[in-house]
Amino acid sequence: MGIDSMKIKIKILPENSTKEIELNPGSKVYDLLKKIQRRPDAVIVLKDKAPIPVDEILDDRQEISILQVASGG
Repeated sequence: MGIDSMKIKIKILPENSTKEIELNPGSKVYDLLKKIQRRPDAVIVLKDKAPIPVDEILDDRQEISILQVASGG
């Protein structure tokens, strides 16, 4: 990890997998989703079990959950 980077711990649900993602300081939820190739309209991002917007700035060592929402007909 470089000096100018931060790590975010994510838990992807319902698959219940955990990853640590490296991002630039000041990155937003949208940047994280782009890095892990998830569309903002296909997931709900949670911090402390509460939804957060895609424009929220993330903090180093933050832990968030990403809930994949199913759609279809």
